[in-house]
Amino acid sequence: MFKKSQLFLQSLLLLGAVAAVPTHATELESMIPATLTGKLNYATLNYWLVTPEGSSYELRINENNEPFIMDKIGQEITLKGAILTYTDNSQYFQPKFDQGPQVKPLKFTKNTEDGKASLYLDDNEIYASDEYGNLGVEKEFPIVDGKVSLIWLSTGGTACPAMFMFVVARQDSLPLITTEFGNCSDIPTITNNKDKITVALPGNPAQTWVFDLNNFKLNEKQ
Repeated sequence: MFKKSQLFLQSLLLLGAVAAVPTHATELESMIPATLTGKLNYATLNYWLVTPEGSSYELRINENNEPFIMDKIGQEITLKGAILTYTDNSQYFQPKFDQGPQVKPLKFTKNTEDGKASLYLDDNEIYASDEYGNLGVEKEFPIVDGKVSLIWLSTGGTACPAMFMFVVARQDSLPLITTEFGNCSDIPTITNNKDKITVALPGNPAQTWVFDLNNFKLNEKQ
């Protein structure tokens, strides 16, 4: 037990802030320095690397090191770090980066006081409306140098549970906000095929909206 605790402390010194141990794991059993090359994949908030030999490693990514790789999805990259193995035989790869990039966090917050709903990006108000009492992030998609977020808007009543809008947040430009859209349904079906995001809304009539990721334009599908 002492050796395993000592190994865990050594790993922290070598790698810096290691992401939290997964809840299903018990203890860190080994940490082997390694350099991995492979294709970077992303889905459901997880990143993983698939090597040319077919091995797959989930990456331990947090908000501090994510900016290094979020614009490299689908590309072949090389990462230095260590392979972490836990006592339940689960394995993860902890990348090591020399220093953090000078980037904005692109973090959304909200304010629903004073009878209006306001959306902030990195503490700057980018949207406000007294027609809605609440808002939030429905889903987010990483893009080069930023992200696209689907935002829900609610009046707080049952007559129209939700409307939506897209917000494009990037490092090198001002945020882009689409017009509000929807048919009041709050149960969207959202799909993303890399070139476009589709939001299908049930109802009478049903609606399908398409957001083009190449030109950031929103259109209703007829």
